[in-house]
Amino acid sequence: MTQQKNTNTSWVPRNSALIFADEDVDGLMSAVIVAKQYAESYQIKFVTARSLTDAMKRSLHKIESKYSPDECANLDAYIVDVGINQGSIDEFAFVAERFIELGVRVLYFDSHSNKFNGEPLVHKLEEIGVLVHTGQIGTAAASIIQNYLGTPDTVRLRKLGALSDREANFSDMKDMYYERDGLRLLQAAVAWGAWKERSFLHMISRQLVNNPEIDFTSHSKINNLAKKANKHRDRLFKHVLKHSKVLEVSHNPRILAVFSLDRSDFGKARGTIAGHLAGEWGAVIMLITPDELPNYYSISVRNHYRIKVDLERLGQLAMAETAGGSKGAYRITLEKDRILDFIIKVQQWTYYLRPPWIQQKVKQKKPELLKSQSSHYFEEQATVIKSKDKESVAE
Repeated sequence: MTQQKNTNTSWVPRNSALIFADEDVDGLMSAVIVAKQYAESYQIKFVTARSLTDAMKRSLHKIESKYSPDECANLDAYIVDVGINQGSIDEFAFVAERFIELGVRVLYFDSHSNKFNGEPLVHKLEEIGVLVHTGQIGTAAASIIQNYLGTPDTVRLRKLGALSDREANFSDMKDMYYERDGLRLLQAAVAWGAWKERSFLHMISRQLVNNPEIDFTSHSKINNLAKKANKHRDRLFKHVLKHSKVLEVSHNPRILAVFSLDRSDFGKARGTIAGHLAGEWGAVIMLITPDELPNYYSISVRNHYRIKVDLERLGQLAMAETAGGSKGAYRITLEKDRILDFIIKVQQWTYYLRPPWIQQKVKQKKPELLKSQSSHYFEEQATVIKSKDKESVAE
């Protein structure tokens, strides 16, 4: 390694690396920061939380059948920006432990919630010897990795990951303002590539390893895929506005369940559409669409910038083993016949909430309205629920 690290961490890369990275811009930047430390001796595999374990199994089979003990002892395996959930943790830990038994060093970098019913799942990884590096929810994986093994020429990649993952915004990073249009193009291109043209993810990762200063606005492939992604997203958004069914789950805080069950081609656009709806409708949005798994629905949840509820608590209410997310975004995969029960639980949960989700500047605008709602409305609803509970117990 010819470059100096920007931390004092006493860490030395092995000869080669196997990198499992999330298929978004933060995952891309995180993978490239790692790959820069390994010259040409690296492989990047783009995955999701759902496909991670299967991808690791395929790599494990290859390592077991073709790698010598010395080759295993000179291999680092990274998992970057990929959340884990209750449904995958045991199988994931089993595969990771087998990697470690073969002599492979396994490192995990992430800042998703990674909890089930409030209990962190990463402890299971630490127990088997995985080197776990996490940050607060909302911290980009690229930032965590840059602090650990980044170099001066990967600073731009870290900033792009942070901006894409909403750890920072362009007003925080004024020196990156000129990157705004290029980053948007890259985000759209990566989303389309992850859904329809996965070879693009590998191509752009190799190009970034060789040249971290690529100008995305003049990159023909990025522009081409971004146009396709944006057109598809806009068509879907118009479809949702016109044809979806909307249920007001809660009035205060305002939570809307938006059902769009007649389209199965949402791909990677679910989160973006839910975010647009949250901004335009002034509510927390639960966008419910058909999942890729038969008889399952995908619930993409986005907070409004002024109305923020505990998204992890929503995952707990769903009792879904495949759920997880970050500071302002959450995704739940749930069986069709459990959707109604989940919505009822969310509605009941909101009866007891008080208005900490409303920011101070909003309180200054309408202090009397907020005071009346917080002091009377919620107390009345809580009394109704308690009385119903007593009646049900008596019966």
